[in-house]
Amino acid sequence: MRLTAVANAGSRTFQWCEELSLPKKLALAVVFAALLALAAQIRLPVPWSPVPVTGQTFVVLLAGVLLGRSWGGFSVGLYVGAGVLGAPVFAGMAGGLAYLAGPTGGYLVGFVLAAMFVGYAVRRFTWLRGIIGLAALMLFADFVILFGPGLLYLGYLTGATLSEVLWMGLIPFIVGDVTKVLAAAAIASVLLPRES
Repeated sequence: MRLTAVANAGSRTFQWCEELSLPKKLALAVVFAALLALAAQIRLPVPWSPVPVTGQTFVVLLAGVLLGRSWGGFSVGLYVGAGVLGAPVFAGMAGGLAYLAGPTGGYLVGFVLAAMFVGYAVRRFTWLRGIIGLAALMLFADFVILFGPGLLYLGYLTGATLSEVLWMGLIPFIVGDVTKVLAAAAIASVLLPRES
């Protein structure tokens, strides 16, 4: 009975987000951009890598779920844009165009793409809205769509071999990202209605 009540409340939250007026959607996008900036400060440096472990993947995926393709992408893009313009929103309270051109620049692009992909997929394919479907979708979004540009740009920037790039930009993050994905999938499975 309690699980049904939680699921109903989650579905109402999703419906509420879908029906927001333009100014309210903009405000919610700003809130998610701010949450992303906060999650960037939850960071764990990796000694052999220029890329830190952060809490951002979790927020990126939930932004896609709640805001959809366009607004989720806009929200994450707003975060990236604010950082590029100098706001101290990136990991370690950093900001500026040089950060985007640095070793984490590709991951920032991947954030936007992953939010858009998840936002599109959960609205287009209702069969993905269960915990298993969401976990699979989010794992794909994280390790292919988000890490893809990150690893490509990291490899380009450093000139490292494929194995070196994987040790710098992927392998240290697997356990943490799987944990964040599973947490995001669990929350999203409660928020999303099974049919739309």
